[in-house]
Amino acid sequence: MVTHFITVSNGIITGQHCGDIKADFSKTPYHGHERVVIPQGVMVSVTDKIEFYTNDWQRKPDIQLINEGLMAIPEGHVIEEGVLRRLSSEERIVRGIDEPPAGYKVEDGEIVQMTRVERINAGLEELPKGRKIEGDEIVEMSLSEQLAAGQISQEDYDEILAAENIDKLQCRLAELQTSEVLAQAELDDAYAAERKAKLAALIAVKKQSGWPVTVDWQEFAAL
Repeated sequence: MVTHFITVSNGIITGQHCGDIKADFSKTPYHGHERVVIPQGVMVSVTDKIEFYTNDWQRKPDIQLINEGLMAIPEGHVIEEGVLRRLSSEERIVRGIDEPPAGYKVEDGEIVQMTRVERINAGLEELPKGRKIEGDEIVEMSLSEQLAAGQISQEDYDEILAAENIDKLQCRLAELQTSEVLAQAELDDAYAAERKAKLAALIAVKKQSGWPVTVDWQEFAAL
């Protein structure tokens, strides 16, 4: 006799069959499973719980199964006003299901652009040469930091320092050569003597050991 039936193990549907309900399943995956007769034409889903179906073998809606505690809310879905709804792409990101696009982050429930520092830390952007990160800011590195980091050579370091010291000396000398300073020196002997002493001290800077790469400006800080 041909019978339509399902096999069930621990309340889970394991198969749908048509044939002799007393068939020997001893060497099949269905061995020991309960056999339940179903009407012809009924279709069930293997791995469903048998409780998912009504007495007339209609599968209950997912929202009913969730409300009855028979099914968890599927990932990427939410229940709103009694309706099971799929989350939007943005909602999935905000809820941590999906990753934000490169260069973006979730902050206070919104998808926002990363700061430049965050993009650099995430490897999405290169830190400009001669710059470093301090807290949430990108700041300029000192020459010694650039040298230590291998961003400039010792030769470059010496050349830059020499140029800065020469430029600084020239600026200090130029300050003592303006028309106003020269006129004041003509009218005021004390001022003229002070100017002369400053000029002599500045010229002496060039006689320091290591000039122009190394200079002790502290000695002339009061000039």
